[in-house]
Amino acid sequence: MKIKIITKYILKEMVGPFFVGFILFTLIFLSDKMTELTDLVINCGVGIFTTLQLLIFIMPAFLAITMPMGVLVGVMVAFNRLNSDNEIIAMKISGIHIRTLIFPVLTASLIGSFIMIGWNNYVLPWGNSSFKNLVYKITSERASLAIQQKVFVSDFDKFVFYVDEKDDKNTFKNIIVFTQETENEPSYFISAKTGSIHSDPMEKAVYLRLEDGTFHQANPKERNLYSRIKFNSYDINLDLKNKLAGMVSNEKSAREMDLTELGSEITKSFQKGINTNNLKVEYHKKIAIPFACTAFTIIGIALGISIRVKGRSLSFLISLVLILFYYFLLIAGEITGSGGLLIPWLAMWLPNIITCIAGVILLYLSIREKISL
Repeated sequence: MKIKIITKYILKEMVGPFFVGFILFTLIFLSDKMTELTDLVINCGVGIFTTLQLLIFIMPAFLAITMPMGVLVGVMVAFNRLNSDNEIIAMKISGIHIRTLIFPVLTASLIGSFIMIGWNNYVLPWGNSSFKNLVYKITSERASLAIQQKVFVSDFDKFVFYVDEKDDKNTFKNIIVFTQETENEPSYFISAKTGSIHSDPMEKAVYLRLEDGTFHQANPKERNLYSRIKFNSYDINLDLKNKLAGMVSNEKSAREMDLTELGSEITKSFQKGINTNNLKVEYHKKIAIPFACTAFTIIGIALGISIRVKGRSLSFLISLVLILFYYFLLIAGEITGSGGLLIPWLAMWLPNIITCIAGVILLYLSIREKISL
């Protein structure tokens, strides 16, 4: 009965700091994206409700990272308070070994790690895929709205559009399309009697289909030469000149795949002789990051019972330093793993391994009372 009471007491001590750290780090990550989302509302005409949907869809990616951060803060603050208030010493005098305090916390962190694996395997791919699909939908709608009758429209890369008439079905009449001259491609213009906006959900593409028109182009080197080609149908891919353009890809990215899909893609790519390092890195990252909860718990307990100075601010500061160090190792692992300098699984698991080893050594020394910070 005494053990159950102590377990509940310790876990209760962790809950408050955990949520404070979790929410704080989530807000820090969100602040970076809020600028882009605000830009979508102000400059791109995206509705607030749609912007909130985008925010919801990117949240799973943030939570996958900030959850382990919250665990570290919660564990460090809780054990530091117990240690600085001499409650751990009191428990030792009462015959309660420190293993009794560590075991339930470590068990809870392991359960959390497995929950986060499920999160990364199901919720995270859903969020990434839903985000891309919504951005594609916004792009499709903006393409239709951008082209107005009797107005020169330059919202698209390389092209300037002018239409004489536009109806409610987004069908255009008497269209002229101008292009800007580049080093690799001379300028030209297209005239067409009719045109309409089309989209391809599979390819995540939006294009303007021109019908019954003429392609006009002058030779930049010899101005006397002029070519004119008639066509029945001609498609122009519409790429919006804003932040939306870079958010849509016609291929399913590794971040949109679950572990089964990634494993299948790795096998297919390997059979085709394609480098699979990027896919393997993403595969192991989906598992390794959740176990940061456990790694952070070990080193958080060790630091918490080692530091005699009481104060949440100090625990937050040390947590921040550890988090920065951990994610520096993680980013370095992504680079070296994708580049083939390290085996992908080792590159992704190395931050956890280093953190756990450091935590176990520090914990051992703290229990033996050979170190105190």
